[in-house]
Amino acid sequence: MYVQNFINQTWMQRYQTNISQDGLTLLWSTIVSMFTLGGLIGASIGGTLSVKLGRRGTLLANNAFSLMAALLMGLSSTAGSFELLIIGRLLIGMNAGIALCVQPLYLGEIAPTALRGAMGTGTSVFITGGILTGQVMGL
Repeated sequence: MYVQNFINQTWMQRYQTNISQDGLTLLWSTIVSMFTLGGLIGASIGGTLSVKLGRRGTLLANNAFSLMAALLMGLSSTAGSFELLIIGRLLIGMNAGIALCVQPLYLGEIAPTALRGAMGTGTSVFITGGILTGQVMGL
């Protein structure tokens, strides 16, 4: 609701007319789906980055995506630009994709031998638990 209201207000300020319901749905769907597209891109480049920068270096460089996304999405209201939300969601999706790809590798490298398997599967277990919790809370 908040994002759709923001799109409506921004559209009205720019063009002095209401946005059509189809246009609003298209923009809102684009904003929502950019996270998934960014995740695909991030997971695709995560392996290459982890070889070039190392696991730790990749995770540290990945923070730039997170900070830039937060900055863009935080300033979107001030700037009156829903396009910043689209770019911010793409960047935060890339951040999540890279982190999901590289973080288990890094944990596997730094973990003691006895805990290496638990560290590797811990990421998947906690992500699945988070999805389950979100679904239950949504119901």
